[in-house]
Amino acid sequence: MRGAAETVTRWHEAVNAGDIEAAVACCHPEVEVGGPRGTGSGHDLMRGWLSRSGIRLDPQHEITEDATTPGRVVVEELARWTADNVPFPAPTEPTPTWVVFRVADGCLRSVVRYETGDQVPTG
Repeated sequence: MRGAAETVTRWHEAVNAGDIEAAVACCHPEVEVGGPRGTGSGHDLMRGWLSRSGIRLDPQHEITEDATTPGRVVVEELARWTADNVPFPAPTEPTPTWVVFRVADGCLRSVVRYETGDQVPTG
């Protein structure tokens, strides 16, 4: 079974390659998807978010599991929105963002994006 950091790394590789189905395959069927525009769950929501936004996420540090909370991975990223018709106002330049991943049994259970590091909850 894959560890948390490996699962998050594989998800990033799929997202950044534009391989939405491979990214979704890294996720639990009821994966939580959250960000500044709200929270929901499921493969369809993940697939829709990745399709509509065309998001690409460039980790700014090595992806590692939180030492105090098993299965939790916090990644500081540079986000780019690449879809031609992003259905919301998206920055035109790479933008710092933070994503908190929760992994269990080799699957992403939660992917929540924050606009600032100060918004990231502890533990």
